[in-house]
Amino acid sequence: MTLVLDTSLIIDIEQRKQSTITQLHRLSTLHPLPAKITFITEFEFHYGVRQRTPANKEQAIAVLHKFSVLHTSHKTAELLSELKHAHEKKGVTLPLADLLIATLAIENDMTLVTKDKDFQKIEELKSIIL
Repeated sequence: MTLVLDTSLIIDIEQRKQSTITQLHRLSTLHPLPAKITFITEFEFHYGVRQRTPANKEQAIAVLHKFSVLHTSHKTAELLSELKHAHEKKGVTLPLADLLIATLAIENDMTLVTKDKDFQKIEELKSIIL
């Protein structure tokens, strides 16, 4: 099973947060295929490092380049609309960015690894909450 890393984990990796790195290392022994990120995670990370010095920004972006990126398709749009509608019908409101990350993981039959417990609200999603 391929893992998809959420933005919070990429931030922790870039900041060398040892507890997260240790947990991801353990997961990689169970899921040896290279982890991926979504284009939303790539966007959020780029946005977060915009104000850094050029050298620091370049070093941070190098972390992103270690991961393949999942992009959207026509199927993504269809699945996203279904997911958003199903959760709104239940009265569960989730940020569009989170829904899109979840949709890409579902569409590609991957497991999302995150620190964000809000993803537990998406029953259709295979996730690991650190």
